[in-house]
Amino acid sequence: MTDAAAPIELSSATANILATVFTGLAEARSEIGLLEAALVYLRPLGPFAVDLHRTTVFADGVPTHARPVGRWLADAAVVDPNPSAVDIDLRSHLSISRLWYDQTAPVLLEDIAGDPRCDAAYRDLMAGLGIAAQAMLPLHSEAAGRVIGVVVLHFRAPRSFTGEERYVLKILSLGLASFLAGRRLLAEREESLRQAERQRRMLTAVLENLPVGVYMAEAGTHKPLLANQIGVETLGKTRIEDDGRTYYEAFDVYRRGTTEPLPHVELPLYRTLTTGRPHTGVVDVMSHVEGGGILTLELAAAPVRDDNGEMFAAVVVYLDVTERNRAEAERMHIRDELIRTQAQALAERSTPLIPLGDDLVAMPIVGALDRVRADQILDVLLTGCAARKARWAILDITGVPHADTAVAGALLRAAAAVRLLGVEPILTGIRPDVARTLVGLDVDLRGVVTLPTLQEGIAHVARNSTRAR
Repeated sequence: MTDAAAPIELSSATANILATVFTGLAEARSEIGLLEAALVYLRPLGPFAVDLHRTTVFADGVPTHARPVGRWLADAAVVDPNPSAVDIDLRSHLSISRLWYDQTAPVLLEDIAGDPRCDAAYRDLMAGLGIAAQAMLPLHSEAAGRVIGVVVLHFRAPRSFTGEERYVLKILSLGLASFLAGRRLLAEREESLRQAERQRRMLTAVLENLPVGVYMAEAGTHKPLLANQIGVETLGKTRIEDDGRTYYEAFDVYRRGTTEPLPHVELPLYRTLTTGRPHTGVVDVMSHVEGGGILTLELAAAPVRDDNGEMFAAVVVYLDVTERNRAEAERMHIRDELIRTQAQALAERSTPLIPLGDDLVAMPIVGALDRVRADQILDVLLTGCAARKARWAILDITGVPHADTAVAGALLRAAAAVRLLGVEPILTGIRPDVARTLVGLDVDLRGVVTLPTLQEGIAHVARNSTRAR
């Protein structure tokens, strides 16, 4: 028997066939294409079927499962026999599988019925399928360091192989393994590229649809690397400055709420590029959008690192809070105005001016008096008297708990003020203790009608009103 490993001088016909085969292998664009190219030599050997299996699952370097990826039957085209992608469990015939996955040369079962390498179960299985001989071409990849597939030729009758056939089958198995490994590597790279492109598109979609501006600069040079659309629209600049300027050279940045330029070394992105740590801040920036004016931006910068932890860039995320701050200021103004209005209304309710007739108003004063409340009382009294064209105004201090200089001053100012409007002031509700206090303070109430009760004050107005008629 000829040694399959020894070089053999091929016939010119065989050499031409091999040249055609390897040309086809080089041009193949699929695993089925590889099998079609190999059939140029394999078909004339007389098999009724040829299978190409790709190993898929390994245990300790040994293939335990294989997937059929191409099948040729006599007088038919090569097809994918396994569209549902179901693997063959090689462990069911482990003794036969070991024959080819441990070898780098073809395994030739020239007569399965009498071959001692085949057990009874395998012989019975092959006899049931009408297979009398097989040639197994292990596809061992040096790059992968293992068998990556196998080509199996099935014969209806026992088949002896010549030395040339054995030699060519070994060359063909090595060539198929090389091209199959290359095809698989190409497919893996293409899939990696597709995955990378999908990830790039996903990240781009996320970046372009974020409600905040994003800007990235290169470590060391601080040159711009990218900016998303909303960042461009916010500041009115191109994504990468044509003149190569850095971000702090291309923008006018000010301290918040001022026109004082902010040194670029204080910018969060610059500080992150310098220190490698995250930084935040709030700045005012001149927008180059037409009519943009000054924008207030909240900034948050963070380093971008490679697998070794080295910072190669830094990214800053910025949010335009100009309108938010303006709205917040408006809300504060509205709140303060509401508080002021409520305080005024409360003050007026605490010192109500009560109309008791066409030309008489009364103001019952309850509680302690201070300078602020005295001013409020005076405002309410003057406004009410003028509005109602009153002739008399009764100030009832029955509810004032004690009298002091603040109370005395308030009463005197109120009396003098309404008298300037032509209104006669009347003071009622002076209790004995209040009277003693006012006398002790040497308060001069001359010119002011004083009566003990509100009822007597009303009666006094009624009597004088009748006389006037």
